[in-house]
Amino acid sequence: MASPEAARALEDLATAVGESQADRAVEAAVRALRAKADPLELVRSAALAAASRFDPALGLPPHGLLALTCASNLTAVLEPRSRPLPILQAIVLAAAEEKAAKAAGAPTVVRGEVSHLGRSFLFAARAGDRVEAEAIFLGILDERKERRLAGDMLFRAASEDMGDGGNKLIVAVKLWQLARTLGFQEGRRILRPAVQYLVSGARDAGPYRTLMSVLGKEWVDLDALAAGGRPLDDAGRAKVSKLPTVPTAEACVASMLGLLREGYAAASLAEGLILEAARRSLAAEGYDLEVAHGLIYAHAARHALTFTRTNERLYALFQAALRLRSPEPIVSLPAIAAVQGEGDELCAIAGDLEARSPKETAARVASYLSRRYSPTRLLELLAHYASRDSSLVNRGHNLILADVCSTEFAATKAPEVAMVLAKMVAASSPDWTAYEAWAPTLGV
Repeated sequence: MASPEAARALEDLATAVGESQADRAVEAAVRALRAKADPLELVRSAALAAASRFDPALGLPPHGLLALTCASNLTAVLEPRSRPLPILQAIVLAAAEEKAAKAAGAPTVVRGEVSHLGRSFLFAARAGDRVEAEAIFLGILDERKERRLAGDMLFRAASEDMGDGGNKLIVAVKLWQLARTLGFQEGRRILRPAVQYLVSGARDAGPYRTLMSVLGKEWVDLDALAAGGRPLDDAGRAKVSKLPTVPTAEACVASMLGLLREGYAAASLAEGLILEAARRSLAAEGYDLEVAHGLIYAHAARHALTFTRTNERLYALFQAALRLRSPEPIVSLPAIAAVQGEGDELCAIAGDLEARSPKETAARVASYLSRRYSPTRLLELLAHYASRDSSLVNRGHNLILADVCSTEFAATKAPEVAMVLAKMVAASSPDWTAYEAWAPTLGV
């Protein structure tokens, strides 16, 4: 249990986030840390306040809540003394975001047989009826534990709508992860913005209609294709690499369908798409968030694919392929001088990050991994530097990329994924003002 001093600081933190007072929020967060509050309690206080004041009328994703999710996920990557750093960056963003004039009132909650409610939620989401969709979805949720059917329905509805470049699935997945991290206590309050943004944000059902048109013509048995399958081999990887380059959306769906029919596992194909997304981000110039979002979406799709038990989980896989459609990337990295020893390699990577040399940093990461040095030490270094830059400048994307790339490197072991994180951090706008002010307190 938090000490009285920590409890007061956490209460001040929540008030400051709700009233969009970023400086006050950070001051309260630092007081809570000094009073030995668990960093996760800072996330909880800030997240509940931000979720309560989320304004769906703005039509924007809840960047602050996404950053808080990723900051909490990064605690598994960072060493203990650095763990508060991304949390403070996320709190700044959550506090600074524009909010509703007052906290949302208690929602109406519809109760009933959950499978029927799930279907009704899909109909309400497709119809754009936010009030009904909220009431039904929040009725499916259980405040005490993770109810998978709610996740199934949320991810399916988000997979159908590629409005705002596919951000709806990203928001749904990340807020679900946040609710899980917080033990589904106040789960309705945390996940309510995901439903609000899903229904109120920009809508685009065009890719979904293309998908259903192709699947309908092919008489696809989703149950059979979603079950089992074998890992990608060299031939399969070559086919996945060509899949995003096909000339039409219909051909892209048909190509993915062909790979599933060849017996490749959906999860393995998702990992192949993540590699292709990483290659495109490496080939892009500078801090290209539009291209990087292809990787973030593929990460969300893989989560939905592995989480969901229904055969409709394949929709996210197809949408990830459609989201990546682009010419074959040409990744060109400079030659770098060899550095002896793991410690010296890490110092060289840090030097390239501080010099803001994106391609050199990516090349150095490739060299480091080729020598079979510790990926754990590398990811800790990259996540630490991702947490230094101002979240207000990059809208929390460095934290999101650190979370996504750390997770996907662990899953795929593909060097390109870690290289993307290094490149994007080095390419981001430098602003360490807040970090330098916090460093003495945090000891980082």
